[in-house]
Amino acid sequence: MASVFKEEKLYRIQIIKPCQVIGILDNVFGGFYPFLDDIKAENWGMIPAGCEGWLIKKWGRTYFLPDENQNGIEQFTPADQPCVLIPYHKIKDSYKKMG
Repeated sequence: MASVFKEEKLYRIQIIKPCQVIGILDNVFGGFYPFLDDIKAENWGMIPAGCEGWLIKKWGRTYFLPDENQNGIEQFTPADQPCVLIPYHKIKDSYKKMG
């Protein structure tokens, strides 16, 4: 039972094409709202190409954990919490393994 709560880093990835992570349903049902003054409206909710991070397994599911303090992270993370877990299905066709 303890293994369900353990975080396992699978491998590093890089996003190779922009992918939408925040849609209208995410916003209506409890999604986060970054400061709109900090980003361009057309890029809001998008993970930009070149973003790097880890593919991890946690709570029995797979997620993308982006690295903090990289260009474009403010487009899809809350201003006060740059560490977020993106469900795998949001990025599944938009990344490559690194290293």
